[in-house]
Amino acid sequence: MSGGNISGARGIPQADQGKIASNPPAVTRILPRTIQRQALVDVALGRIPADVVIKGGTLVDVCARRLVSDCDVAVHGKRIALTGDASHTIGHETRVIDAKGMYLVPGFVDAHYHIESSRLSPRRHAQLTLPMGTTALFEGSHEICNALGLEGIAYMLEEGRDLPQKIYVVLPSATPPTPYETSGGFIGGDEAAKALTWDRVVGIGEVMDYARLFNRGERLWQVIQAGLEAGKVVEGHGAPSSPRADAWLDAGISSTHFAGAGDIALGLLQRGVFLELKVRGSRDAIKKLLEMEIDWQMVGMCVDDRSVHLLSELGHMNHEVRLAIETGLHPLIAYQLATINNARHWRLEHEIGVIAPGRCADILFISNLEGVEIDRVMADGQIVAANGRLVVDIPILPAPSYVRNSIRLPKSITANNFEMRVSSERVEVEAVVLRPFYFSADLGPITETLSVEDGVVQRDLEREISKAAIVDRHGRSIGVSFWKVGYKEGAIAMSILHDSHDISVIGATDGEMAFAVNRVIEIGGGIAVVRDDKALAEISLPIGGLMSDRPHDEVIEDLRRIDEEAATLCPGSLLGEDPVNTQTFMFLTCYPRRIVLTDQGLMDVETGEKIPAVT
Repeated sequence: MSGGNISGARGIPQADQGKIASNPPAVTRILPRTIQRQALVDVALGRIPADVVIKGGTLVDVCARRLVSDCDVAVHGKRIALTGDASHTIGHETRVIDAKGMYLVPGFVDAHYHIESSRLSPRRHAQLTLPMGTTALFEGSHEICNALGLEGIAYMLEEGRDLPQKIYVVLPSATPPTPYETSGGFIGGDEAAKALTWDRVVGIGEVMDYARLFNRGERLWQVIQAGLEAGKVVEGHGAPSSPRADAWLDAGISSTHFAGAGDIALGLLQRGVFLELKVRGSRDAIKKLLEMEIDWQMVGMCVDDRSVHLLSELGHMNHEVRLAIETGLHPLIAYQLATINNARHWRLEHEIGVIAPGRCADILFISNLEGVEIDRVMADGQIVAANGRLVVDIPILPAPSYVRNSIRLPKSITANNFEMRVSSERVEVEAVVLRPFYFSADLGPITETLSVEDGVVQRDLEREISKAAIVDRHGRSIGVSFWKVGYKEGAIAMSILHDSHDISVIGATDGEMAFAVNRVIEIGGGIAVVRDDKALAEISLPIGGLMSDRPHDEVIEDLRRIDEEAATLCPGSLLGEDPVNTQTFMFLTCYPRRIVLTDQGLMDVETGEKIPAVT
């Protein structure tokens, strides 16, 4: 035997044998999590009884894409101890649940979501969506972070503590979204490195600022670097074509939430992109991918944004799964996309997304697999919903003061803040008149002649040209421009402004715009619909100016009244059937937009050029 200093069957260096004999190692302390795992082992081996045994259901095996009939599931604490025949795990105190006639499906996992878009606090949101089968979601936190910075992450994590619905937070890459807008928070490399050490912060979200990505913008690249060095997932945004798609992936991005055509989806899959399908906008893609007979392992599902009234009307992930099946996807594939595929992408398949030993006991009892009819919802080993209703108490925690004081303008806004002045000798100007979701860099199609009165450039309501402004939520700057949206009177202001979440306002007069903005400030953030000097309808969203912790039915009623009153201000609005919700998205600055309005004014976000609103 070579190496003369080795002796004995254990292979311990001879020089160290005496030390080990005279100084035995200290006993390692067994951690609570290890004790819990040891109990699962004991249950599986029949040494101690399970807390719950689900008997006789048909297991939807999302790993092997098959149905396993007459399958038991033994649960101990919050986790699954055994699947198969669980007779030996049943004791006197074990609760037995008869699941005959039921399909046992893993709890739904939303791969990409913004709780803030529901207008509900995370715990109020869980009260509504747990009965819909969503037991885990990945929160894209750039909404709350643009309002509050890292304190927004802290709030989301605290709201999710001991919540049956698991909230995993994805750190934003877009705080601020571009260098040409001011937001209430900032996430750079140092902030990202700090937050990525926190429990349940699982990756970097939505790299959407292509100009900075492709041109080495320092803040963005520091955030990406922090994510990659921490071994986390980096998520993308949009669906660029080659060679931009290749460059995008070269940066370390691995996924994108997707609504689009089948050929684009196929091209992204070919490049190794994990697609988080927004099913309502991806039905063409699903049909195309079915035709191509693809392997679906790199495809998942997400909801992305959905307001509380649409959640109440349509549902959450249960709606997406149902739509996918109606579009032609095999039910077992649809359930894979809504569970294990999403969990695997976020590297959490050891915790969620599958009914298997050691995993969290998040189980849906489904009576109709194709219709996604959910009879009961189990989360962390406890039945939390039955027949579409929550059956456990989810306490609503008092929102901390720091989330309730995020709109901090030092003084009131006046009509003069929105005036656009030129020389008093001029009678007309050429003005940039933006349209919602205009993506070109060409100013020609969006330039109009407007009149001037006493040096003030005028709207032209007959031609549906109103005025819009972005007011920084701390009062540091205001950007103003003209927009073709169709408002005839009044104004609508809100502190929901994807993605900077400053205050946006559109109005028929400068005075009404000022009144609407001031009303939003007075109610601590939210939405205000005004005419003359009267608020017609409003909702307070005091949590970051984005969310409410009131019951969801009260929030729905306030939003319904807001929509009704908004419709009276803009009959036949160019903003479509839902002008209030459209306003929340119409000032986006991410790809593929070029000419945008921010609190800094009109900008070309790709070149950084500031564009005069009038010439």
